[in-house]
Amino acid sequence: MKPHRGRPARSLILAMTLVGLIAMVACDAQSTGDARKSTVSNTDNRDRTTDASSGSSVTKRAEPSTEKTKLVLARSKIKHVVFLIKENRTFDHMFGRLRRANGAVTGEICNGTTVRLRRAEDHVPDILHSFSAGIVAINGGEMNCFDRLSGGTELEGYVQYHKADIPNYWSYAKQFSLADRFFSSVYGPTTVEHLWTMAGQSDRFVDVERVYQSGVGKQGEFCKDRQELMWSFRKLSQAEEHNAYRLEEISDVSGLAERFWTERWPCTDMRVLQDLLEEQGVSWRYYRGGGIHQKAAIKMIRHIRLGPMWRKVVSNKQFDADVRRGRLPSVSWLLPPPGFTDHPSNPSICQGENWTVNRLNLLMNSRYWRSTAVILTWDDFGGFYDHVPPPHVDLYGMGPRVPAIVLSPWARSGYVDHHTYDFSSVLKTIEELHGLGSLGERDKRADAMWQSFDFDQEPLPPLTLPERDCRSVMKASG
Repeated sequence: MKPHRGRPARSLILAMTLVGLIAMVACDAQSTGDARKSTVSNTDNRDRTTDASSGSSVTKRAEPSTEKTKLVLARSKIKHVVFLIKENRTFDHMFGRLRRANGAVTGEICNGTTVRLRRAEDHVPDILHSFSAGIVAINGGEMNCFDRLSGGTELEGYVQYHKADIPNYWSYAKQFSLADRFFSSVYGPTTVEHLWTMAGQSDRFVDVERVYQSGVGKQGEFCKDRQELMWSFRKLSQAEEHNAYRLEEISDVSGLAERFWTERWPCTDMRVLQDLLEEQGVSWRYYRGGGIHQKAAIKMIRHIRLGPMWRKVVSNKQFDADVRRGRLPSVSWLLPPPGFTDHPSNPSICQGENWTVNRLNLLMNSRYWRSTAVILTWDDFGGFYDHVPPPHVDLYGMGPRVPAIVLSPWARSGYVDHHTYDFSSVLKTIEELHGLGSLGERDKRADAMWQSFDFDQEPLPPLTLPERDCRSVMKASG
């Protein structure tokens, strides 16, 4: 694993031996490399939380159980995991004003100027959030070139929501466990990120197919369309991989694509978590989304798309029926339908929040609540500003921070988890829960998310929230 980003130490890091690198990563696992941004994250005018749920549990922890004991307790109490994946938002964009988390209310642009993050509207523009765009925005760890992205040159990405704008998401963040160092696994975009939510890798794929290949009609999509092509790294030598890694460090995306990328058919037989679950007889279901912005990346997995496991890939509409009828599997991937994904081009984040609330209300008031953990996250940064530099662990990322909330009767209430996570951490949590083993390097090295749980506490009751009337906010947003 490569070291965390940080320009002052970069020349020294590159000169270290492999042993030195590993030692440094282990030592630096809890440091963020974002000290230079600390004055930003502590600026005023942020929403304060003074309710009981954000009290002593934020700063005073109970004595932790041993890892072995905690895993035994987890296996006795968590029988269902729902991996709920929304789209295209960063932590600062959603929760930057939450006082007890590491957020920011100002940001730096590419010329070094500090600007205040404006209040986001219910409907926001769709800013470029490709693989290359993520590298540009991160800018070698400086986190200051989001204004160089197409669609964001007028600072469209330097906006954030207040509590009143997304009150139910904030309620979840305050009542349950919020992770403020949860990064997208790869620089972007959605389809590639979703491969990482299943495989902890993307089989070298880095970006979407050509614009005119929409994957609709007779052509089919991915494994059903032999003519489709998608951007990918070539198979690189060790020297080439080192050079590509360096280009990412200096944000030379033109050199990166021209020298190291190719186009391939987006149909792969890499192993995914579903394979491990099948081998151990653990039930699973993939409740797929849809639409141009959230293509089902699972369609890229050849042995699933063209094999018998495809029967476990179903419409997201079936989730409600499965909960009501007592058919919820042990592991679920839940993706929203078009228009409710929270993608910036959707009509309203209010509508997307309502969809999430309705699913969680149903689940929390069902027979499953006491034995369930929901991990709610967003799949990529969407072009929006975030101030925390992600660890640069390999050619693919990590990408900018995204919000993640653990909702469960056993989640630590009012807790902010500062451990470093990405989508591989969700895989690791499920792998440990069911004794599955690992898929690859990312999930093998990832931390499971057990710090967000307290299995000795009294179980938290359901948090049933009202659906919002989105008409007024949609009208105000134009």
